[in-house]
Amino acid sequence: MLKKSILALCALTLAAGLSACGGGTSSYTIGGTVTGLRFPGLVLTNNLSNEVAVAPAGLEADNTTPKSVSYRFSEQLDYGKPYSVTIKTQPLHQQCVAAGGNADTAGRLSVVDAIFVCSLVSNSIGGTVSGLAADGLTLTNGSTGGTVTLAKDAAGAYPTTFTFTNPVTYDQTYGVTVLANPAGQTCTVTNGVGTMGDNAVTNIAVSCVTNRT
Repeated sequence: MLKKSILALCALTLAAGLSACGGGTSSYTIGGTVTGLRFPGLVLTNNLSNEVAVAPAGLEADNTTPKSVSYRFSEQLDYGKPYSVTIKTQPLHQQCVAAGGNADTAGRLSVVDAIFVCSLVSNSIGGTVSGLAADGLTLTNGSTGGTVTLAKDAAGAYPTTFTFTNPVTYDQTYGVTVLANPAGQTCTVTNGVGTMGDNAVTNIAVSCVTNRT
């Protein structure tokens, strides 16, 4: 009788220990959290097989911050099996990245929380320059800040293209104007105003002419 009691106590102790370290069940649900999600289209995959589509949940009370979204894969994994949660498809107008807990073995942790953080895409703006024949041309983007100054290179040639180093976020406006004209010339900007989409802007045109004396 004493022997049976000891065995039962050992079994109970072992079960409690397994439960404490996450090994109390034979299969585990893989899931996590996505923050910053504003647009649909995000698809996550576990081990490049099981997939789950994650939809945005609207905004917080401040009407600015996206609500965090929880997700779970339908396929469970046995204890000790590896998992790796990755992005199969990015959402519209956004870029999401893994932020922790995305790869491990099932059961090592009692709760799996593979985290992804999403932000709006940002792209560069730029275009072409024609007729530039002197130093001193400076362009500015008045909407989001940043300037670019164009001067001749080591070979004595003036640039025919330009790109701002400051990117513009999706759905944000930009407005490129001439901040300073080159010596003895006047430059004008075409296609300098717009709203950022999903791709870089390359169609801004700057044309310079020499002033009459």
